[in-house]
Amino acid sequence: MVEKYNIFPELRTQYSELRGGRGGRGGIGVNRGQIQIQQMAFMIAAVFFFFILVGLFFLAIQFKDVKSGAAQLQKEQTISSLKVIADMPELNYDSSESMTIDEDKLKIMSGNFGSVYELFWPVASVGIYKVYPAFNEVKKCPGLGCNYYEIYDNGQSNVKTYSTYISICKKMKEYGSVYDRCEVGKLVVGVLGE
Repeated sequence: MVEKYNIFPELRTQYSELRGGRGGRGGIGVNRGQIQIQQMAFMIAAVFFFFILVGLFFLAIQFKDVKSGAAQLQKEQTISSLKVIADMPELNYDSSESMTIDEDKLKIMSGNFGSVYELFWPVASVGIYKVYPAFNEVKKCPGLGCNYYEIYDNGQSNVKTYSTYISICKKMKEYGSVYDRCEVGKLVVGVLGE
């Protein structure tokens, strides 16, 4: 009966010799302990690479949050600089009034005098539009019928703008009386975009 299942006796003896004889010890074969050590080494390497990937994913999320936080901080800083620029003594109409611009000072600053303040401006561009009375096309000041004062522009092309409404006032004298004539304006500040 043993002969019946022993179809390839030569192969069986060669396999037995490779394993190290009849008992399976010694010889040129790889024993079970070495295989377990190799499996453990591969598992440790796989776990190590898994934690590296998890760490990289975590860092990517953190850097994304830092980038969006920086953009939000820049936006808040620009919005706060709108009020600061409008209340500067170089532009402000009356020190007791907030967000009012003197039109006579605007004419002076828009005549290339604003470039003197290049290191002073915390932004890329500063401009003021007259909103009321309404206009069909932008006419740069100084000039007759103008409606746009370009105070400062550093020539950047990728600029994101923020704006707020202001009053553009000046002293007028008519029929022997002096009064303040104010118009609605829009202060536009540009910062470097993303």
